[in-house]
Amino acid sequence: MEYRDELEIFRPYIGSDEYVLWRGKPGKGNMFAGQDVFMVLFGLVWLSFSLFWEATVIAGGAPIFFLLWGLPFIAIGVYLLFGTFIRRARLRGKTAYVITNKKIMIYSGKNMEMYEAEDLPPMHIKFHRNGNGSIRFYEQVYTRRGRMQSVFCALENLEDVAQAQNAIHRMEEESRSSD
Repeated sequence: MEYRDELEIFRPYIGSDEYVLWRGKPGKGNMFAGQDVFMVLFGLVWLSFSLFWEATVIAGGAPIFFLLWGLPFIAIGVYLLFGTFIRRARLRGKTAYVITNKKIMIYSGKNMEMYEAEDLPPMHIKFHRNGNGSIRFYEQVYTRRGRMQSVFCALENLEDVAQAQNAIHRMEEESRSSD
C-alpha cells in the first residue's frame, strides 16, 4: 500500500470541516508483547508433544491413520509458535493511521475503525527499545472480579510517536474548544 493510496482510503470518511493533522503507519520490525511469552511457551509445549507423538507413531510402526492424526496437531503447534507473529507482521504492513482535527482513523487489513475525539479515554505512550513508541487508549472495565484495563484503540510502533501525540493533543484541544 503506497502512502498516496493510504490517504485515498481515508478521504471518503473525512468531513468537509475536517483536515488531517498527522498520518502514518506502524514501523518495521517484530514487536514482541508481554502476553506473547505465554503463547510461545504454550506453542512450544504443544509442538513438542505433537512431534513426540509423530516420532512414537513412526518408530512403533503404527497404522497410517495414527500418523495422519498427528499432522494437524503439528500444524497447530507451528502456527502457535510462529504463525501469530507472521500474521501480525503482515497485518502491520496493511495498516495506516490518520488523525484529523476531529477523530482518529485506523485502517488495518480490510477494516476501518474511527474514534471521535470526545470518546477517547486517557492516552498512554509506551516507548520501545528500537526508539519507536505506541500510543494506547485504555478504558476501565469493571467485572465481578474487579477493575480491569482493556485497550480501546492503539497506534502501534510509531517512528514519530511525538508528532502523533502532538496531533492527538491538538485534536482534543480543538474538540474542547468547538463545544
